[in-house]
Amino acid sequence: MTLLNLIRNLNRSSNFNPLLTNFKKQSFNSFNDSNKLLTTLSASHISIKEAIDTLSESSPKEYDVCLVFVSRTYELKDIEIIPQYLYSKFKPKFLGGCVVDKIYNNNNNTKNNNGHGISLLLGNWKNFSGFCTNIKGPKHQFKSNSVGRWKSLDDIKNDNESFDLFDINKFKSISSVPNEFDLPEELKILKNKNINPDLIFLVSDSEPYQFLESLDHHFPTSKKIGIIGTSTPFLTGQPFSLFHNNNIFSRGTIGVALTAESPNEFKNQFQIEHPSLSTIGDPLKITSCRGNIILKLDGTNPTKLLLDKLQFVDDKNFLSKETELYIGLYNSDNKENQLDESTLIVYKISSGDPVKGNLAVDTMMDLKEGQFVKVINLIIRYIYI
Repeated sequence: MTLLNLIRNLNRSSNFNPLLTNFKKQSFNSFNDSNKLLTTLSASHISIKEAIDTLSESSPKEYDVCLVFVSRTYELKDIEIIPQYLYSKFKPKFLGGCVVDKIYNNNNNTKNNNGHGISLLLGNWKNFSGFCTNIKGPKHQFKSNSVGRWKSLDDIKNDNESFDLFDINKFKSISSVPNEFDLPEELKILKNKNINPDLIFLVSDSEPYQFLESLDHHFPTSKKIGIIGTSTPFLTGQPFSLFHNNNIFSRGTIGVALTAESPNEFKNQFQIEHPSLSTIGDPLKITSCRGNIILKLDGTNPTKLLLDKLQFVDDKNFLSKETELYIGLYNSDNKENQLDESTLIVYKISSGDPVKGNLAVDTMMDLKEGQFVKVINLIIRYIYI
């Protein structure tokens, strides 16, 4: 099972009285219930130092892994000290994280919560590998918008970087670019030892797609989940603010690969849920497609079919120009059970043509004829991690 579940906010339940305390400690049970998989700490002090001090006092234990998420409501001087100050307090072997839009904190009442705060995910594992990649060197923006900016042939001929990234001899798909499937050194070691991590957690700038494709290529059975940081040019002067150990980077992908000590520890017991998504109707079969474009669903116009299904939705008020619709793709390689819900990968429907009927799916994977899909709509509510 592979997953591209990239979300912007680290959300939390917020039914907690801020007058009682301004931090909350909570432990997530591991999947065998014998240990704690993660300990979560959150605080909403105005000063980042005060927030970290409070969290360290509430949990004096040292941790191997520290994942940090901080809201963009903090000032630059606070953001700059986060990695080193956390290191001095928790002394983790690996630290990763990013600035996000908001922290939905247990400490705040929902009516007064502006998303200000810091959240830590802390854990101890014997088998983990932290990594950092794409922080420098050439990196193409595969999903950038560039209307009316086609290069001339002379410009392309003189652009050696473009030729390196887009070798016409390697071109195989209209929806994806050639990929050498590179891995950072830490993950190459796992690959050489034939180790497939059970869970890969990562934070990234807005371009994680080629790296995720590499992870799917080398570790197809690993679960992947991550967060795209918020844009911070007006806060830090950099496009993004990503934390890796005691450094802050403006781009790249930072993460940690976790491997169970034994096959029964939490292998096959980890599952991804989408509590804010609701399915519409029964599964449909792709009968014609090209790249990431669906041309026919069940032999009919896919856009018309989608609009017809929306007429049966109970909540008619959810339909507006801001409505987000998604499509779940089943694993087409699973011939024995083509409708296995555990293989479902969710992508956004980026556009549809009512006249031609085509549906564009926000993915760089090539869709396949005969593949089953499920139409999904977004319910506006908090997502719990």
